Amino acid sequence: MTPNARFAEFITDITPSETTVSNCKSAHTSVRTALLKDGKFKERVKRIFLGGSYKRYTAIRPRTKNGSTERPDVDLYAVVDGTPWDSDPAELMDELYAALNRARDELGITSIKRNRCSIALSMNKADLDVSILLDRQDDNLFRIGNRDTGEWYKTDPVEHTDWSAAQNERCSGRFNPMTRMVKWARRQNKTVSRHPKSFALETLIAPHISETETNYGQLFHNWCQSFLDAYANDRLFGTCPFLEDPAVPGGDILAGVTNEEFCAYYDKIEKHRDDAAKALAAEDQDKATDYWRRIFGDRFPKPKISGLSTKSAAAAMSPLSFTGAQAAPSARPAKFA
Repeated sequence: MTPNARFAEFITDITPSETTVSNCKSAHTSVRTALLKDGKFKERVKRIFLGGSYKRYTAIRPRTKNGSTERPDVDLYAVVDGTPWDSDPAELMDELYAALNRARDELGITSIKRNRCSIALSMNKADLDVSILLDRQDDNLFRIGNRDTGEWYKTDPVEHTDWSAAQNERCSGRFNPMTRMVKWARRQNKTVSRHPKSFALETLIAPHISETETNYGQLFHNWCQSFLDAYANDRLFGTCPFLEDPAVPGGDILAGVTNEEFCAYYDKIEKHRDDAAKALAAEDQDKATDYWRRIFGDRFPKPKISGLSTKSAAAAMSPLSFTGAQAAPSARPAKFA
């Protein structure tokens, strides 16, 4: 079995660096400050908070293309008063856009555009999606608006963050690293689209991750098998399952995922399961690495001493092996919230 020290090295490598985290913090802090001091918008906004995978500590390092590292994506939410009956998403997003545009030079914004549910900013060191939320309604849920349709959708990014933290605690700190591994495998192995992704992946991981397995290779294989077992009938009939939103009763996290997209991802997980099984069974660590790299790409580290058997590799790397509950580097990188 591939020693946990190799997975620990891999997880550390795919976790956003301190520099990336610092850039994210600088970007979202400056945007928050600009909005709260804007002469017009500050009267409208009640508070601003961070959400998304960076807040949940499940983000992976930004990808590199043509030798250039892309800027990380950060989600920021501006909360305002109002109800879905007397608030127009397009009007509120136009107000947000105007406030951000007024601070364009101050913030170093290189691009700004309106999306359906957010304002997308490109800045010098990070990209941000800034969304308007109507404050909690009678059902204690926020509303996020769609400027194209005029609809308001139930959501709760705060509860998503709390839920994710609870999964990590339940799994003794292994949920966040495991999520990064699954997200990295998703990035490395494209299907018909990028969906399912982000928080949807987290909700697909949580019900099927072992609370007791401490070796990340075995943990990943077991999750793949559990996922395949759980959704075998959906794949048989070519359908995307309903997946309850942990924050919104009756909400479907996979509502935006088509049948074709889910089935393509299911087939990819089946391939990952098979490659992980071969890696776990391999006596030679070079051979095992070849299988892991089919899943995780060439950032998965090679053994320190080439040609070692599984037992020899474990012995050689025993000082770096993880046998307790915290079987990986800290699940939380440097804080930036």
